[in-house]
Amino acid sequence: MGLKKSSIELKRDLYGVAGNLERTAGEISRLAERVKDVDVVAVLHLMNQLYKDADKLKAYADEVKGGRIVRGKAE
Repeated sequence: MGLKKSSIELKRDLYGVAGNLERTAGEISRLAERVKDVDVVAVLHLMNQLYKDADKLKAYADEVKGGRIVRGKAE
Protein backbone atom coordinates (compact mmCIF):
# COMPACT_ATOMS: atom_id res chain seq x y z
CA MET A 1 0.00 0.00 0.00
CA GLY A 2 1.45 3.34 -1.04
CA LEU A 3 1.46 6.53 0.95
CA LYS A 4 -1.61 8.71 0.73
CA LYS A 5 -1.14 12.28 -0.43
CA SER A 6 -1.57 13.71 3.09
CA SER A 7 1.10 11.36 4.47
CA ILE A 8 3.44 12.23 1.61
CA GLU A 9 2.97 15.91 2.43
CA LEU A 10 3.63 15.22 6.12
CA LYS A 11 6.84 13.36 5.28
CA ARG A 12 7.95 16.16 2.96
CA ASP A 13 7.17 18.79 5.60
CA LEU A 14 9.07 16.90 8.31
CA TYR A 15 12.15 16.53 6.09
CA GLY A 16 11.85 20.18 5.07
CA VAL A 17 11.71 21.46 8.63
CA ALA A 18 14.62 19.18 9.59
CA GLY A 19 16.67 20.63 6.74
CA ASN A 20 15.79 24.16 7.85
CA LEU A 21 16.97 23.39 11.38
CA GLU A 22 20.26 22.03 10.07
CA ARG A 23 20.80 25.07 7.86
CA THR A 24 19.98 27.35 10.81
CA ALA A 25 22.56 25.57 12.95
CA GLY A 26 25.16 26.09 10.24
CA GLU A 27 24.21 29.75 9.94
CA ILE A 28 24.52 30.20 13.72
CA SER A 29 28.01 28.73 13.49
CA ARG A 30 29.03 31.15 10.73
CA LEU A 31 27.59 34.12 12.62
CA ALA A 32 29.28 33.11 15.86
CA GLU A 33 32.65 33.02 14.11
CA ARG A 34 32.26 36.73 13.30
CA VAL A 35 31.07 37.85 16.74
CA LYS A 36 33.71 38.97 19.21
CA ASP A 37 33.53 37.51 22.73
CA VAL A 38 30.87 34.96 21.83
CA ASP A 39 30.02 32.29 24.42
CA VAL A 40 31.20 29.27 22.44
CA VAL A 41 29.65 26.76 24.85
CA ALA A 42 26.24 28.40 24.55
CA VAL A 43 26.45 28.51 20.75
CA LEU A 44 27.47 24.85 20.61
CA HIS A 45 24.59 23.95 22.93
CA LEU A 46 22.10 25.75 20.66
CA MET A 47 23.52 24.09 17.57
CA ASN A 48 23.46 20.68 19.23
CA GLN A 49 19.78 21.11 20.11
CA LEU A 50 18.91 22.11 16.55
CA TYR A 51 20.69 19.05 15.16
CA LYS A 52 18.97 16.77 17.71
CA ASP A 53 15.58 18.20 16.76
CA ALA A 54 16.37 17.78 13.06
CA ASP A 55 17.29 14.14 13.67
CA LYS A 56 14.00 13.58 15.51
CA LEU A 57 12.01 15.06 12.64
CA LYS A 58 13.86 12.91 10.12
CA ALA A 59 13.11 9.83 12.23
CA TYR A 60 9.42 10.77 12.26
CA ALA A 61 9.54 11.24 8.49
CA ASP A 62 11.07 7.77 8.16
CA GLU A 63 8.19 6.40 10.25
CA VAL A 64 5.71 8.10 7.93
CA LYS A 65 7.54 6.58 4.97
CA GLY A 66 7.37 3.16 6.61
CA GLY A 67 3.67 3.52 7.30
CA ARG A 68 4.02 3.55 11.10
CA ILE A 69 2.71 7.14 11.27
CA VAL A 70 -0.27 8.01 9.07
CA ARG A 71 -1.95 11.36 8.70
CA GLY A 72 -5.70 10.95 8.91
CA LYS A 73 -8.44 13.13 7.53
CA ALA A 74 -9.13 16.39 9.35
CA GLU A 75 -12.37 16.36 11.29
